[in-house]
Amino acid sequence: MNVASIASNKIQVNHTAFENREFLTFSVPNGWDDVKKLTNKVLTYNNKDFTFSGWNSDRNECFFVCLVNGPSFVATIR
Repeated sequence: MNVASIASNKIQVNHTAFENREFLTFSVPNGWDDVKKLTNKVLTYNNKDFTFSGWNSDRNECFFVCLVNGPSFVATIR
């Protein structure tokens, strides 16, 4: 028997780059109820930190951004 498990704290994202920014976009099927849980979170993708940048309520998509060669808006709490 083959066994699979559900990865915790992982979501499927779409990665795009435009000018000096990289974006992660993903579906939020419950609209603002999903988005409000994410606004103060940081997503890590390919060892880069992405911060919340907005959402599209018409398409129920959430956007996170990372500046390429720019300032980081993320600090580590120790």
